[in-house]
Amino acid sequence: MGSMSTFLRTLTPARLLGFGRPPDAPPTPEQIEANTRHLVWEIAWFGVLIGTTVNFLQVYVVRLGASSLLVGAITYGPALVSIFWQLPASQLISHTGRRMRWMLSGGFMQRLIYLLIALLPLVIIAGRAELTVLLLVLQAIPVTIAATSFLSMLADAVPADRLTQVVAWRMIGLGVSSTLSTLLAGQVLQRLPFPINYQVLFVIGYLASMVSAWHITQLHVTDRPADLGQRGRWFTQFGRIMRYPRFAYYVLAVGVLQLAIGMSAPLFPLFWVRKLGASDGQISLVVTTASAALVLGSLLMRRTVRKIGRELALAGGAIGYALYPLLTSFSPSVWWLVPWAALGGFFNAAVAVTLFDNLVAVTPDADRTHYIGVFNVFVNVALFAGPLLAGVLATSPGGPALGLRVAGAVGLLSGLLFVLRVRGTGRAADARTSA
Repeated sequence: MGSMSTFLRTLTPARLLGFGRPPDAPPTPEQIEANTRHLVWEIAWFGVLIGTTVNFLQVYVVRLGASSLLVGAITYGPALVSIFWQLPASQLISHTGRRMRWMLSGGFMQRLIYLLIALLPLVIIAGRAELTVLLLVLQAIPVTIAATSFLSMLADAVPADRLTQVVAWRMIGLGVSSTLSTLLAGQVLQRLPFPINYQVLFVIGYLASMVSAWHITQLHVTDRPADLGQRGRWFTQFGRIMRYPRFAYYVLAVGVLQLAIGMSAPLFPLFWVRKLGASDGQISLVVTTASAALVLGSLLMRRTVRKIGRELALAGGAIGYALYPLLTSFSPSVWWLVPWAALGGFFNAAVAVTLFDNLVAVTPDADRTHYIGVFNVFVNVALFAGPLLAGVLATSPGGPALGLRVAGAVGLLSGLLFVLRVRGTGRAADARTSA
């Protein structure tokens, strides 16, 4: 009871928004261990939100009667907002400092929107699909701030030599919690009438996400001071950063991979529901399988990275994940989706665990917030273009199946770019050795 009352006392809006939070000094070894625990628990609780809410948002709007383009807007709408907001947001964070305050405030507003979506059917009858998508598009404003601050902070929360390990643990925590919560979600969806079943899930996800936010408030991280040295318009900063070749090539390869992911995201539920007639329970099984495979892949990833390196692990993950939409498009029945979801989840672990570690390797410590901002612009351009292209392909004679095949081909292209990057890195290393 004592620990619960202490937790509830600290779960206040002021603390969750980061008000009054002093800048931290560099974390001590004990605080680094505590940071690791809080980072794992944070993503585990956020995984409940993923499993009960995020995994079912596109299915939810499909069942509300949304068109293919509107379903795709769940991905391309927030991406469009982030394209124009990302670099100004990055400059705002760098020039004012206080990354933790920005991250906490942005995360709080992000979570609040999920609660609004859950409550929307209580007050709106017509236009539910459109208003739900509108809220998700507006959510991109706080999400951009929170995500940029978090990625910039993560490299300072734990030592560089433990980063891959911590990210792998986070993916395991995410996979376990999202898998279990998705199983719960499937039961809720089958036992309660629509839309109450989805409302219950979204409220559960929101409450779990607030526990996740509390764990972020417990982190001890050096809060870098305001950076007044890099002045100028944001597009000037963009040009300066893109002259760094290793970084430019990396964001190009990641952008192609995200294009494939952005295409696949709206096409999966369209193919499941409209082509194969999958029920909510069957969709829950598919999503659960992908989450379980993500856990298994994350468990194996640290050893894999030690053997083959983070660059080759990312290349293999991109190629393997590209097979997921490709094989799905040829599925004659719902049950074929299960092994393909396992394949996709396993290789997704390789991408998720190594993507940030590879990004840190091509960005300087002192100016990382700006570099992450540019990186996120490329990601969001791809996530904007992907669903639009998917929407066009979904309405063509080939339908969602054609779109998934094109997405798979784009994903294979990204894998090839990552392989060429590995070869280029190896040649550069050989040249340095010879010199």
